[in-house]
Amino acid sequence: MQGLTHGYMGSILRVHLGTGRVQKEPLSRDLALQYIGGRGMAGKILYDELKPGTDPLGSDNTMVFLCGPLAAGVAQSCSRWIVATKSPQTGGIFRASAGGPFGAELKLAGYDALIVEGRSDTPVYLYINDESVELRDARALCGRLTHETTEDIRRLHGDSKIKVACIGPAGEKLVRFAAIVDGRRTASRGGVGAVMGSKNLKAIAVRGTRRVRAFDEEKLKSIVRAQMETVQNEPRLQGFRRLGTAAAVQFCHEFGLYPVRNFQNSVFPDVNGRLTGARIDEIIAANAYCCRCPIHCGSMLNPPEPYAAGGPVEGPEYETLYSFGGMLGNSDLGLVIEANRICDDYGVDTMSTGATIAFAMELYEKGLLGAADLDGLQLTWGNQAAILELLKKIVTRTGAGDLLAEGSRESARRIGGGAEKYAMQVKGLEFAGYDPRALKGLALNYATAPLGASHCVGQCPEEIVPGGPVDRFAVEGKGEICKKNQDKVALFETGVVCIFPMQFHLITIPLLAQMLHAATGIEQFLDEEYLVRAGERIWNLERAFNVREGFSRADDRLPERFINEPMPDGAAKGQVVELDALLDQYYRVRGWNPDNGYPARSRLEDLGLAGVADDLERLGRLG
Repeated sequence: MQGLTHGYMGSILRVHLGTGRVQKEPLSRDLALQYIGGRGMAGKILYDELKPGTDPLGSDNTMVFLCGPLAAGVAQSCSRWIVATKSPQTGGIFRASAGGPFGAELKLAGYDALIVEGRSDTPVYLYINDESVELRDARALCGRLTHETTEDIRRLHGDSKIKVACIGPAGEKLVRFAAIVDGRRTASRGGVGAVMGSKNLKAIAVRGTRRVRAFDEEKLKSIVRAQMETVQNEPRLQGFRRLGTAAAVQFCHEFGLYPVRNFQNSVFPDVNGRLTGARIDEIIAANAYCCRCPIHCGSMLNPPEPYAAGGPVEGPEYETLYSFGGMLGNSDLGLVIEANRICDDYGVDTMSTGATIAFAMELYEKGLLGAADLDGLQLTWGNQAAILELLKKIVTRTGAGDLLAEGSRESARRIGGGAEKYAMQVKGLEFAGYDPRALKGLALNYATAPLGASHCVGQCPEEIVPGGPVDRFAVEGKGEICKKNQDKVALFETGVVCIFPMQFHLITIPLLAQMLHAATGIEQFLDEEYLVRAGERIWNLERAFNVREGFSRADDRLPERFINEPMPDGAAKGQVVELDALLDQYYRVRGWNPDNGYPARSRLEDLGLAGVADDLERLGRLG
């Protein structure tokens, strides 16, 4: 198969947990040309193979694990992996991404993608050792924390080089925002760990000994040398390399982005000197990094007392400093670090977990929940003991934690009495740590992203340049800016390229084209317009998946707080999100029907998605 012997391994592994059937299928040339890898291939596989209405936690749901044609070779910052499935949080298509070595190891075992189907009757783990693939009994691993599971599997096989992606007790108990953990890195969002738990799949262990062949190894190496030189000499990167995303806390606070007390405020005076990068810099033990990435933006920290007993912990990153910091009215860094440790050990997303606790705190403040509803906890803002106790209840689904383990949207529905107003989520996914009233382009991405309130799939970095050419509070022009960034990220996530090299311009679209061609030899990948269209194709396919599931403009909504309540303080004081005007503009730029948000046939056909247009037309959901 010309063009698929370089960059790609040329094989897809399919495992059915119910029957134990293992199949090795050739990678389609057309799939590679149209969708490149990573998120693109995952979306296409799920669209083709999942029936509308599939229960996300039912045996018919499918999980796809894969990286891209740049992974596991010499290319830097391109070995992230993606797991895609139908989300138990949103009911739509979802991709979660991680930076650990599992994806690269899967490729080195000979597979461009792993498709997991069905459900095992008993707990199992999947063991892949190059050509050898088998399901093994995992009953002894049940209840084990994520790092314990990895250690147990490596000990069992006598091989410390095995890479493991696993779930913790939260995934086993189907916490709706459970994560999949790969060493110290996690595929966190959307409940992918709950889907894995619903399949009785505790872990996937991989050992690969093959080599990825590049079409033009010398060209790829020259690009990598230039990358490494830039990393070493780019001044903006140096602080980021030491502190990672934690360095963003002070900037976001000063810029009016930092969420405080469930997005009621953006000013939290206690953040200064307590949750900022300067405080974290004092307790750094070592750098940490993702697979095959020279930036090294992670940090191992020595937790302060009384949380030091467990030893150094990786993180927390900015999103955890938001979700367990200002979001809960907490300024104690030690508590944030301890919460981060618990979330990683039990396997849950820190963003959704912290935001769901913040939701419960505001319900307590408003009198919609009382101590009797919370097992006696006094859930006042900043109550550190109550935060940790409720966190432990959520990850183990005990007491009041059993309800909150459903996430803020479903918990609000069950509580009733107007609780929905205080659930800060879109499509069921809780917000990342940036208040949309302060960034209108990001607000539009939050509303329209197929995943829900995720910042990663469509950040608008033009808005966060102080004094730059883009007015972050303006409405006009944001539809075009949002679309451009969404399509660009979709393209980069076929790589799978980390978002930070993209934002720091270490990898641009022209450079990505050169890298993809050097890796694969596919001539089309040299065409930058071809690549940009691939990103747009992916975005429209994901939209079509959700439309097929019943999503429409009515689901592209933000909580009323952001629309009707002006920001009360900070640098964005007085701002609201003019959502309807933003949506009208966005749908026009996308070529979608502004009344319902459905993609139009002309747009789908132009992107090579005529069959998708036919599907939507049969359902009466074509724009």
